[in-house]
Amino acid sequence: MNKALFASTMLRTYKLFSIFTALILFYLIVIISMFSSSAESDPFEMLPEAMRDAFGMGEGMSGLTGFIATGFYGVTFVLFMIILCIIAANQLMASLVDRGSMAYLLATPVSRSKVAVTQASVLIAGLFGLVLVSTLAGIAAVPVLIENADFNRSAFIQINIMGFLLFFVISGYAFLFSSLFNDAKQSLVASGGLSAAFYLFQMLSNMSENLEWLDYLTVLTLFQPTEIAAGEADIWPNAIGLGLAGSLLYALAVYIFKRRDLPL
Repeated sequence: MNKALFASTMLRTYKLFSIFTALILFYLIVIISMFSSSAESDPFEMLPEAMRDAFGMGEGMSGLTGFIATGFYGVTFVLFMIILCIIAANQLMASLVDRGSMAYLLATPVSRSKVAVTQASVLIAGLFGLVLVSTLAGIAAVPVLIENADFNRSAFIQINIMGFLLFFVISGYAFLFSSLFNDAKQSLVASGGLSAAFYLFQMLSNMSENLEWLDYLTVLTLFQPTEIAAGEADIWPNAIGLGLAGSLLYALAVYIFKRRDLPL
């Protein structure tokens, strides 16, 4: 990794990560503030049953942690993070090649592999920082906004760990496509199309028992915030699998970028 390139790229991308961090924190705080420990009914009960099942809201809730897992991590967090991964990965690699900026970067005494590793490090560090900030903000906001809340801090931290690992994988294949294509639009279409397919497979699987086999076709299945909140999930097998998959995708992206021809 090249430290100077890492610092300059972080300065160039911090606005993007800051915007998404602000959005995620806003919605997280809103969801926490909506919770009432005295409420006996499911606040999502007004939604159609098919919609509840599609978005994974039919599992029930266990206190405030379950409420956050259902109302925030089940839909909003996933969608925002997918969009961020696609945009950031595209800006860090394919967009530079498309605009011709990569030619100037590779004209410096920095090897292709170091460029790719540095750009990947910026993406991973940005995602880690976002998840860390949202985790700390959630833990700090609960006692301020909710009195005597049934909040499982350990489960909340586990949800965020699994969230980071999930988007380690999603950013990994987005970075792979960004390293593979010269055209930024092709990179966006590839990573966006695959992410949309994963999300659609999960929704269809949740809606019908006959379509549960689609769980095996989407990485989103490995992120189970409601089950973690209820204490029904063993996160370690999925965590190890996601960590290995993400590492493999990033390693493959660096290898491909190092070996392929570039229109420089």
